[in-house]
Amino acid sequence: MSDQATRLRDMVQNKTNSINSDSITYNSNNPFKIITVTSGKGGVGKSNFTANLAMAFKHHGKSSLILDADFGLSNIDLILGQRPKYNLAHLVQDKLSMKEIITYTPYDIPFISGGTGVKEMLFLDKFQLERIALELSGLSELTDILLIDTGAGINDTVIKFSEMADDVCLIITPDPSSITDAYALLKTFTKDFKINPRFTVVLNRVDSEEEAQIVYKKIATAAESFLKIKVGYGGYIPFDTQLVKAVKQQQPIFYANKFAPSSIEYNNVACKLLNITSSEARKESLVNKLKRILVK
Repeated sequence: MSDQATRLRDMVQNKTNSINSDSITYNSNNPFKIITVTSGKGGVGKSNFTANLAMAFKHHGKSSLILDADFGLSNIDLILGQRPKYNLAHLVQDKLSMKEIITYTPYDIPFISGGTGVKEMLFLDKFQLERIALELSGLSELTDILLIDTGAGINDTVIKFSEMADDVCLIITPDPSSITDAYALLKTFTKDFKINPRFTVVLNRVDSEEEAQIVYKKIATAAESFLKIKVGYGGYIPFDTQLVKAVKQQQPIFYANKFAPSSIEYNNVACKLLNITSSEARKESLVNKLKRILVK
């Protein structure tokens, strides 16, 4: 990781300025975690994954804030069913602060929109990207986890927000082009830009766990053999007609039905990223169940 990225990470982890919010409670006992969600190609379901992962984190008592970093083409608002009044363009234009452009949702999953159809957001220079990244340091006072949903492919935005991440979730589908592009992304990150966070592969829209494991082993073997890096297995999200229906209704499937096949696997991915064991997950689930029973 570059010296610049290291300084940024230090600022994010050590920032102590007080920021108040009626909607988010920051737990100072927990370190601020940054997870960047990216992919080698578009159309693999990154935004839907990000929104539902945030819901799964909330299920485990972790607050999340989403940055929609697909600048100019943001769509996280469609999944969360909340039209943003402000976006990052207002920050870049010096009209509002980072805190002021946060959009709150009925799901208690706030997000920052990168703007839709905002031409100037498609051509940010490195200085503007650096400013946005530094402004994100203030969010450590607002939430446990910052989820950054990037655009597809390789550009300055994807590089910047992968550079500052603790974990980079690489979303891949069984489509051969998705696998090839994901490997190319890993190669560019590690060889050209020396980015070395924890890489975690998550397979999306697979028919079975067996298929997910086969695809994961392909890219993991290639990465270890030719790039000399290890990529972790974060799990898989099956093709789920209930998820498709939830998307059309502009609802995260994890909210619509926690017992849907895709919701169960979103929860499993969240557990892996939070280092929660299966027994701890079952215990927490039981506690939540008892709470629901007792409050009736």
